Amino acid sequence: MPSGGQIADPRLRAVANRKHRRCRTAPDLEDVLARLRSADADTRVRALHAVCPCGAGFGLYERLRGEVKRLQKDPDPRVRDRALHVERDACEIEAVVAGLDRAAEQGWRYSDADWVKTHRRRQASRYWLAL
Repeated sequence: MPSGGQIADPRLRAVANRKHRRCRTAPDLEDVLARLRSADADTRVRALHAVCPCGAGFGLYERLRGEVKRLQKDPDPRVRDRALHVERDACEIEAVVAGLDRAAEQGWRYSDADWVKTHRRRQASRYWLAL
């Protein structure tokens, strides 16, 4: 690495910049709420993007869920579309997490190499206990 902390290879610099962009701090709740209530449609769309649980996680989404529901009836079609996307992502992520929790409670282990073979053998027979 050259002096001054600069990365010489442009490809490595691009990767470092992408990783740096991903490491953002969580947006401020009051700031996002103000942007969700903005008169400008582009600002509302960008604010909804910041709320989406696929990128921001559930913490912010759960606190602003009422605003997301309200924006599903926004006059601008882009805002409505983004608000529906946020809601769909939240439902999808909740379904996946619920399935994983259910699997953990029942002792299913999808990472075991023999699990599928053993599970199918149990289903084919009348014995559900370990064979």
